[in-house]
Amino acid sequence: MGKKRFATYAAKMRQANREAVATVVALAVIVAAWFAGGIGLADSGIEVFSTPVWIIGGTVGTWLVAVLAAIVLARGVFANFSLDDDDEEGAAHE
Repeated sequence: MGKKRFATYAAKMRQANREAVATVVALAVIVAAWFAGGIGLADSGIEVFSTPVWIIGGTVGTWLVAVLAAIVLARGVFANFSLDDDDEEGAAHE
């Protein structure tokens, strides 16, 4: 994937803000998955290979949600771009 081009520095800052907000939303989803998988399953009494299911849900389940969130962020939200001003970059090469 190449670098994404933005017309202005303000557009770059808007993209950076979108990325930051999306990252906070992803964190909230991961924390909710941890609560649901760990605390939410604590009273179930179910065991898998002599391990309570809340341990599996709170660790492996949370890890899987975090990996999925990282993939979604990388493919759908994040953009590869330089924060340098394009005009300044062009002037330095001339």
